[in-house]
Amino acid sequence: MPQISTRLAISTDKPKIDPVQHRREVRRADPTHSRRSIAQDISTTPTKVVRVSNLPPGTTATDIRHSLGLTDHIATEISAVHFEFDFNLRALHSCRVEFFNTTSASEFALHASKKLFAGRKLQAVFVTRKIVPNPTRDKYIGNSLGRVVFLYGYPQHVHKHQVWDYYRSYDLVDTTLPGVQQAPQIGETFLVRRGAFLLHFATEAEARRFVRDVYGSTYISKTEDSGQPKQEYTLKARILQ
Repeated sequence: MPQISTRLAISTDKPKIDPVQHRREVRRADPTHSRRSIAQDISTTPTKVVRVSNLPPGTTATDIRHSLGLTDHIATEISAVHFEFDFNLRALHSCRVEFFNTTSASEFALHASKKLFAGRKLQAVFVTRKIVPNPTRDKYIGNSLGRVVFLYGYPQHVHKHQVWDYYRSYDLVDTTLPGVQQAPQIGETFLVRRGAFLLHFATEAEARRFVRDVYGSTYISKTEDSGQPKQEYTLKARILQ
């Protein structure tokens, strides 16, 4: 009678790893990818800085000062407004409002926490830092919020030097930020988004003028030399604020 082996067969093959799932797990383990890591400095006692969240898209510093129904006294006590982005340059629809004293900050927090703004119920908490260190924001926006325009809609082959040439009549400036730089792929800052650029203007008024002039305009690609028909591209532009 033949003997039957009772040993279990052991597979030496390595388990297959789903690359997409692996990238997700790596991102979850990296604190710089967490949207929640922006607000880890909440204070239980009043400070000079109030973090306001659940803001509607497009909210500006002027809205914070003058569209929340604040008294003139509180509005004049605001020393700075810093809008927040996560570490992949996605807007968090929140900001940190810095005051000259804790009394005004407390009055503002009490008022904002009861406020409905554009149909959204705002949330206001005290925090200890006026700005959260964010290398991605520093690289692409710096201290120029309101003066940086996200321009997109160009074909992939357009280079930033061409963009400089197209818009040389506008007051683009090179400071700690380039006047024109290729925009990142939002959510993947190690990738560039072809056909999209960040333009840095000297003033907020110039940035607004550029958006008025360019938004919805048409770019016609010059491809007749390759035998391909010309193509039209609709341009979009928005101010990062």
